[in-house]
Amino acid sequence: MLDKLRRHIRILVDIGRLSVEEAGTERFLDQAVLQIARAVEIDHVKVLQYRPDTSDLLLIAGVGWKDGALRTATLSADLRSPPGRAFQTAEPVSIRDFAEQNEFVCSEFLAEHSIVAVSNVPILIGGAAWGVLEVDSTKPRDFSQDTTEFLTAAAALIGAVLRRGAQPDEHASLMAAGAMADFG
Repeated sequence: MLDKLRRHIRILVDIGRLSVEEAGTERFLDQAVLQIARAVEIDHVKVLQYRPDTSDLLLIAGVGWKDGALRTATLSADLRSPPGRAFQTAEPVSIRDFAEQNEFVCSEFLAEHSIVAVSNVPILIGGAAWGVLEVDSTKPRDFSQDTTEFLTAAAALIGAVLRRGAQPDEHASLMAAGAMADFG
């Protein structure tokens, strides 16, 4: 138990170090999912971004998925979808085994990858859900409170990097609005 906690802390430190590098958001996310997979000792991890235009969650970073899934695969954002529920409620959602419950639907995408257990935490930016961090298992698995807390901390680091990445655009928008007001 103590070894697991130490591993989680080491990996959060590694993700924190990645977050201050100037390698870009996409590279940060790609590296973060690898670190998260290592921490949770799992083969499938993904970061899902909510797309308001299509009301779905797009897989923008991940490890363990079939070729072509990255930046093309989508999952439902509705309440019967585990990541959709995590996104909409801004609360963690874990399922030990899809076959043992009937509250949630296992998406075609997850079934195609033989996923039977999932744990999702929201990625928050400024208190609002931006997307979801999800880890997936091909075997029934109980996700402990320690794992959920680790994923929540990792999602917070991801949210901080995403927020920082958005700030220049927000700053540019404010400057443009100010310039328009000066000429208006």
